[in-house]
Amino acid sequence: MIVDLKLCNRTVLDELLSRNEYLVVQGNDLAKSFGNLKAFEHKILDYCFSYVQKDSQPEERFTLQIADLLKYLGLTSSGTNYKRVVSAFKVLNENTALYLPIEENGVKGIMMTQLFGYINYLETGLVHFEFSKYAQPYVFDLKKNFYSFHLRELARVKGKYALILLKLWEANRFRDSRVTIINGTLDEWQGWFLGEDKRIPAGRFLRDVITRAAEELEEKFHIEIVLDTKKHKRNVVGYEMEIIDNRMVEKPHVIDAPYDDNEFQTSIDDYLEDGRVFP
Repeated sequence: MIVDLKLCNRTVLDELLSRNEYLVVQGNDLAKSFGNLKAFEHKILDYCFSYVQKDSQPEERFTLQIADLLKYLGLTSSGTNYKRVVSAFKVLNENTALYLPIEENGVKGIMMTQLFGYINYLETGLVHFEFSKYAQPYVFDLKKNFYSFHLRELARVKGKYALILLKLWEANRFRDSRVTIINGTLDEWQGWFLGEDKRIPAGRFLRDVITRAAEELEEKFHIEIVLDTKKHKRNVVGYEMEIIDNRMVEKPHVIDAPYDDNEFQTSIDDYLEDGRVFP
């Protein structure tokens, strides 16, 4: 039997390229790439992204103090919480693989790389990190075109799925449009919220993921969410979500506002909530 390896390789590559959830082609895609992370890890990743500024330089080294990170998370500076943060950084280092489309001499391909170049943890509680060489353009573009939400706004959201939906909203929003439409197949929606390796029945996904996320955002932001379920015969094939922003004032720039220690007090159980639904 003769196998055309070139044709086989092209077929495999085309299948990967056709699955948009595998690829990061622009900064906003980066916001939809890590459905496999838990809420606690998403919070820390957002905190790392917040260090990128308009004047940040390529290969810039960023430094954070875990005590400050714990304060942002609403957690006490205990040994247990320090350990949880370090464990979360370990997960971020291992579970933020990126797949970037490339082309060499007219031949398409995929670069498999990581979000972080390195993460250094010191016994003083300092963490130094640098985004990888190939991820930097997407991270910088993400800061410029996506993160109009400030850390204080992100801190209000506790559930992983609500946090992901908040990012999807901003990634699909055109400037400050009052109405945002998010379209996707069932597989795309599950990839955004659950990651690449986990799939659940559509009814359970609607109840335990989308509905929970929508209810939390509607409760904490002055918005209305309308979901249209797309079906082929009796099977759910996708969703179209309409998010209506009813806030009549410009989003507040509150990142520099005085910090109220009691405003966002929480416990580690809040960040483990999603794990109890999908062990």
